Amino acid sequence: MAKSDNFDPYEVFRRSVERYGDLPALRIGDRTWTYAELDAHAASIAGWCDRNAPSGSRIAVHGRKELAAYAGILGILRSGRSYVPLHPDHPRARWQVVLESSGAAACVADPSSTRALGDLVDRPVLSNWDGERPADVRQGSEAYVMFTSGSTGGPKGVPISRSNVSAYLEHMLTHHRFTTGDRFTQLFALTFDLSVHDLFVCWGSGGCLCVPGEDSALRISSYIASNGITVWFSVPSAVALLRRMRALVPGAFPGLKHSFFCGEALSWDLAHAWSEAAPNSAITNLYGPTEATIAITSFDVRAAMAHASGTVPLGGPIGTNEVQVSGDEGSSEGELWLAGPQVAQGYLGAAEATSRAFIHLPGDDAVWYRTGDRVRKDGEGILHFLGRLDDQVKVLGHRVEPAEVDFALAPLVPNGTVLTLATTLNGTTRLVTFIDTMMDTAPLVARLQEVLPPYMIPERIIAVDGFPTTGHGKVDRNALFKIADNG
Repeated sequence: MAKSDNFDPYEVFRRSVERYGDLPALRIGDRTWTYAELDAHAASIAGWCDRNAPSGSRIAVHGRKELAAYAGILGILRSGRSYVPLHPDHPRARWQVVLESSGAAACVADPSSTRALGDLVDRPVLSNWDGERPADVRQGSEAYVMFTSGSTGGPKGVPISRSNVSAYLEHMLTHHRFTTGDRFTQLFALTFDLSVHDLFVCWGSGGCLCVPGEDSALRISSYIASNGITVWFSVPSAVALLRRMRALVPGAFPGLKHSFFCGEALSWDLAHAWSEAAPNSAITNLYGPTEATIAITSFDVRAAMAHASGTVPLGGPIGTNEVQVSGDEGSSEGELWLAGPQVAQGYLGAAEATSRAFIHLPGDDAVWYRTGDRVRKDGEGILHFLGRLDDQVKVLGHRVEPAEVDFALAPLVPNGTVLTLATTLNGTTRLVTFIDTMMDTAPLVARLQEVLPPYMIPERIIAVDGFPTTGHGKVDRNALFKIADNG
């Protein structure tokens, strides 16, 4: 693909429709759709969007992994609008926040999801597009809005432009040799921006996007073999799970040609195990917050594997993006700042949060995003992850602010204090919440399940008769960690 090509997400799909219309584009469970068939569905959905939502508006997509979601995303983009995914497993209260915060004008959902939405959606909902008139391709400026965990009591919406996505796709589609014979995994939830890589890197290559059914997701090793998967993308914890299931054995995945990891720190231990399981695969470690569009740095794992230990580096910036380490003058360690064509402009309706995270430097027109990640830049310019500057953690690749859990729980613990901590067991991050009020915690868990996504529900809520304190009178977090680890 030439550097002069347009890498707009819908445009890369449209080109594949023209070139490879009869090739498989999407496989969900045992059902397959060609590029031509998928485009026809997208065109009909785009026509419905034109008749039911203002030009340039946002449209929600219920993210159940069915044809409606994938064709819906394509149809919305084809219509010049942007999509806002709703996670199928999130509580209705969370959907309501996302719908209201984004101002979504309509919603696309499969029939069963329409019933799940119920009376929550007071806007047009499309669940059957048979008979809809197809629409022409229209230009748009925004691609999608993803919501991340916030420390002030609710999720933050991150609007990502089509030019942001285009910059990412240009790098991925020109620097990696994908072919029309490649079959890509689609393991990420559609509310996770890494799913955008799954969809449009695949469709920009003429490959087939393979979506495991619920039963296949539990047997991912056999799914890789039976579906001829050649391109893998997951969070590192998915590899850790395969190893615990004793499925990560040498030579297990000989057909894989490309493996990508993102969303969490990748240990060299897991990288070595994966390299042996997938001996013919290139391995790339990616890094990037939602605000920097999918991934903004890259590291070739195999090239540095011989004597490596600890954590795989983040690498260096891709494309024309820029990075800098902000800290003491002359220091190579500090907070990682990002700028370039992939960096968003701010948060949706959150001016204060935007001003804190997105900044302008004197004499520099670029918008710099402060990641909150602490890094070290070595002599070769390679970035190494050292941890967070705040309490934010990753749970199964999702960003979680423990304070958001505390905010949701505090009203249910009157005259008490709530403190959520993140602990690690067998390489997996888990949340544990403490309250200093002796009470039944089962109703608290039930309430959290009504307002927070599953990955934010604490593994346990522990009631203690007062928080332990240090000699300075502060809460002794180390003591709480010991209680969490020892039950």
